[in-house]
Amino acid sequence: MNNNELATALIKMLTLRWSPVAVKLVKPGEKIPEKVTQPSVPLRHCQAINLARRGNSLYMPPSRHACPDGAAIMGLIPMSPKLRSGELYLLFKKLPTIECAQKMIATRQEFEAGTYAATVLAPLEDATFEPDVVIFTMYPEQMMWLMCAVSYSTGERHNFHTSGYNSTCADLTVQVMKTQQMNISFGCYGARAISDISDFEAYVSVPFQQLPTLVGALEKLSVKSIPEARRRIYMPPVIDKVAYAEPVGGNSVDVRIDSNLCTGCGLCEAFCPEAVIKMVTVDGKQTASTSAAGKCCACYTCVGQCPQKAIQLTVR
Repeated sequence: MNNNELATALIKMLTLRWSPVAVKLVKPGEKIPEKVTQPSVPLRHCQAINLARRGNSLYMPPSRHACPDGAAIMGLIPMSPKLRSGELYLLFKKLPTIECAQKMIATRQEFEAGTYAATVLAPLEDATFEPDVVIFTMYPEQMMWLMCAVSYSTGERHNFHTSGYNSTCADLTVQVMKTQQMNISFGCYGARAISDISDFEAYVSVPFQQLPTLVGALEKLSVKSIPEARRRIYMPPVIDKVAYAEPVGGNSVDVRIDSNLCTGCGLCEAFCPEAVIKMVTVDGKQTASTSAAGKCCACYTCVGQCPQKAIQLTVR
């Protein structure tokens, strides 16, 4: 899949509001990609991501970087002594002691000064270059599905390395380039003070080489898992005035199966975690039946998975 096809698939499956942003760090002497433009004013890296997600393709040498901290972290320029010392974090009242500031600086990922000569950013669908990373601005539910897509093939859980400092430069760009692992960020002081990222949005950064595999996993998840979760198929009936409800004696659950609607597909038996439902043969027809109703935990999985809507639960 090319960049446009990847972006189109991701935007559709995840219902993204913003375009995924292709980010590349350009090495000294490396050819500048086509169809990118220097911004008319210097921008912070986090601002450039915001512009790119809206459709702009940018080429940013050091002279177009407004944040010396971010530019130094990404290896475009040397880190100034004041930034390296951590004293500015104390002046901004973001950290309490110089020791704390220096520890934070020492544990973040950086590139050595001069490693790179510029950054280029573009909406993934318009990128004429192969990105190092692709950065998403997303809602938590969309982030969840990206994480599920990573786990889809391996079953592995995630260990993210992030903080509320140097979010888009260190945590989303350098960290992901060095580790080749997905990372998340909730933004930082600078990113939220200088850009229009919503209070309800956060970031996910993915190594570009992993993107085709993620798209493939999302295509599989989009067949069943994503649409079912978004339809809230396990949502039980709304309970009114929970704080004033009478105690439920015994907390028993009635599992009601409409035999006229049941087609005997067996999904309810397969999905039931407590083996409450069994398939039986009645008059030569396979149908669902409750065999151990007392074990029902009211998880609503059978209700949500029944294609004929033949099952209902009543909690008494």
